[in-house]
Amino acid sequence: MPGISGIIGKKFSHFENIFSEMQKRALLHSWYIQKTSKMIHETHDVAFIQTGLGILEQRSSPMTKAPEDDIFVVVCGEIFNINEIVSFLGNDAFHGISESAPFLGEISKTEENIFLRTEKNAEASLSYLSPSALILAAYRAKGKAFFPYMNGRFQAAIYDGRKQCVILTSDRFGTRPLYWTQTPERFLFAAEIKTLLADMSVSREENISAITDFLTFGHYLHQETSLKSVQILPPAAWYEYSINENRLCKDVYWHPTPVTLSDSKKYSVSDVADAFCTSVRQQSQNTPDLGISLSGGLDARSILGLIPDSENITSVALGVPGSADHLLASQLAKLAKTKHYNYELNTDFLMSYENHMAEMVRLTDGQYLSSCIVIPTLPFYRQKKIGTLLRGHAGELMHMSKAYAFSLTQNELRNLASPDDIFRWALSHLQAYMLDGVNAPLLKGISPEMFQNSAQESLRKALQDANMDKNLPPVQTIWTLYLRQRVYREIPLSMRKFDSQVNIRLPFLDNQLADMLLALPPELKMAETIQKTILEKYRPAFLNVKNVNTGTFIGAGYFRQKFSGLRHKIFAKLGFPGYQPYEKMGLWLRRELSLVVKSLLLSDKSLERGTFNPDTVRKVVSSHFAGENHTYLLLAMMISEQRARFFDS
Repeated sequence: MPGISGIIGKKFSHFENIFSEMQKRALLHSWYIQKTSKMIHETHDVAFIQTGLGILEQRSSPMTKAPEDDIFVVVCGEIFNINEIVSFLGNDAFHGISESAPFLGEISKTEENIFLRTEKNAEASLSYLSPSALILAAYRAKGKAFFPYMNGRFQAAIYDGRKQCVILTSDRFGTRPLYWTQTPERFLFAAEIKTLLADMSVSREENISAITDFLTFGHYLHQETSLKSVQILPPAAWYEYSINENRLCKDVYWHPTPVTLSDSKKYSVSDVADAFCTSVRQQSQNTPDLGISLSGGLDARSILGLIPDSENITSVALGVPGSADHLLASQLAKLAKTKHYNYELNTDFLMSYENHMAEMVRLTDGQYLSSCIVIPTLPFYRQKKIGTLLRGHAGELMHMSKAYAFSLTQNELRNLASPDDIFRWALSHLQAYMLDGVNAPLLKGISPEMFQNSAQESLRKALQDANMDKNLPPVQTIWTLYLRQRVYREIPLSMRKFDSQVNIRLPFLDNQLADMLLALPPELKMAETIQKTILEKYRPAFLNVKNVNTGTFIGAGYFRQKFSGLRHKIFAKLGFPGYQPYEKMGLWLRRELSLVVKSLLLSDKSLERGTFNPDTVRKVVSSHFAGENHTYLLLAMMISEQRARFFDS
C-alpha cells in the first residue's frame, strides 16, 4: 500500500527476514514502485521502505539525506506551499542536501543527485524539490517549530544519526494513516497494520475497548486500533523514538486554535470563500491527469466551481442506475465542460460482495466501516487515466446541518449551552445509527452496562480533547470534535481505498481554511450559507442545479426544502429515475446479500471466535431480516469478522 514503513532496533538475527516480509506485504499491486534504504551500525539497524504509485515519485524522490549531518528523510505525500517554505527558510537551508535518484534500489553514492541551492539555480531547483528535501531542510533549520507551516498531505520519518533517533511526523489532519508498534527489542511503523504483523513478536490480542467504540460510534476514537499492540499516529504528530533507550516520546507540533468570542469575529464568510478558492487552485493547478469525484451535493461542486480550466479535467459520478447523483452530476459536468462519466453501480456487484468486502478490509486493515460499494469502481479511475483525484471530504465543516451522525439543527444549536449538553447530544447522535434497538450483550463476556460505560468514557475523553479551553463557546466543541475524531479516524481510511489506485487531494483540509472554519460563528456554518457564497462569487451557474441532499436549489427557504425533500422521498420509493439513492445497502443486506450476512456472521467459525455474543448476533440478523434497520451494525460486525480472518491469514 502506498506509504512508508520502517524497522529500527538493536541487532538481531531475524532483522532481514522481517524487513523482507514487510516489503512484500506493502506491495499490494504488482505495478507499485518500492524504494528501500538501510543504515547499518555496530549496535543497531535502521531500514526504511517507501511504496508508491509512481505518480508523485515521477516528479521527485521520496528519500533525501544530508550526509554531513547524518540525517535521512523518507516521505509519502505532497506539500502544497513549497514556495512559501523555501522563501521562509532561505537558500542556505538547502545546502548539502541530496535527493536519491527515483526508485533505483538501495541508496549509494553513485545514485545521488546532489544539488546546492544558490541564487542562480534556486528557481530551477524548486521545480523538482521534493517533500523529503523540504522536510529535511525544515527539520535541520528549525526543528519541530517549523512544521506547523507545512500545508500538505504527508507522512514522514526522519532519521537523525547525531541524536540516534527516528521521528515520525504527519500533516495537521493525519490524512495518511501511519501505524506503529513497539516491542522490547525494536520499533516498527507502517502504512498498514498487516505489514507490522510481519514481525511475529507483535501481539495479536484484540483491543476490546476500541472495538466497543467501533461498534458504538461507527469508527475508532483517539489513536486506538482493533489490536492492543498497535496505535495510529495522531494528526500533527511528532513521535521521537530513541534507539539507544528503546523509548518513545509522544508529542504533536500543532493543536486546533482555541476559539474565543473575539476570534470568531476575525473572519467573514467571504474570507472563508477566498481561502477555499486558494486551496482548490493550489491543489489543482499544473496537475496533469486531474480528475474529480462528482455528486449532486455541495462539496464536490464547490471544488469544481473554483477550477478555472475545468474543461481539462475528468469527472466521475457513482450511483445505481437512475440515481439522483448521476442526473445532477451530469448537469454540473455539462456546465463545467468536463469529460464526464457516470459509473453505474449495477446490482451485479452484489454477486461478488463478500470478495469486495474482503478487499476493502485488506485496503483498510478492517479499521473502517464501509458499505464497500466503491471497491469495484477503483480500477475505473486508472482506466480513465486519472492520476490525481480531487475529493470533497470534510466539506461538512462548512455545513454541519448535513454531517452524518454529527448533523445539527438550528434548534439544537441554540440549546447546546454547556459541556453536559454537548455530551448528551454527542452520545445520542454518534451512536444512533449503530445500536438502536440492541439491548442485549453484544461482545462476549461484556455486559451492556460495561459496554455502555466504556463507550461513554471514551467519548468524554474525545470531548476533553476537542474542548481545548473551558471558556470556549461549548457548541464550537462540536466542530473540533468532528475534525479531531471523524475527519481524523474516518476520512484517511476512506481515502486508503482510492490511494491504492490514484493520488488523492482534499481541498477542504487546508491549514488556513480549517483555522477559519473553526473560528467562524456556528450559525454561519450550519446550512448552505458558505457554499452559496462561494458559488455566487465564482460559479453562479451551479446554483441552478439542485442539491441532492435537499431536493431543491441552493438557498431555497425552509418550507420549500421540506416540501422538496418529501417529494424526493416519495418519488424514490416509487422508483422514478433521477430520484434513486446511490446505494440501497439496508435493503440489499435483507435480500440479495442475506446469504453473505449468514456466511460471515452465523457460521460456526464466526460464532465460535469469541468476540461477539452468539445469541445477540442471531437476534440482530433476524430482526434486520424481519424489517428493522441494523444496517450499520451488521456491516461493522461483518467487517470485524473479515478483519479477524485477514489478520489470521
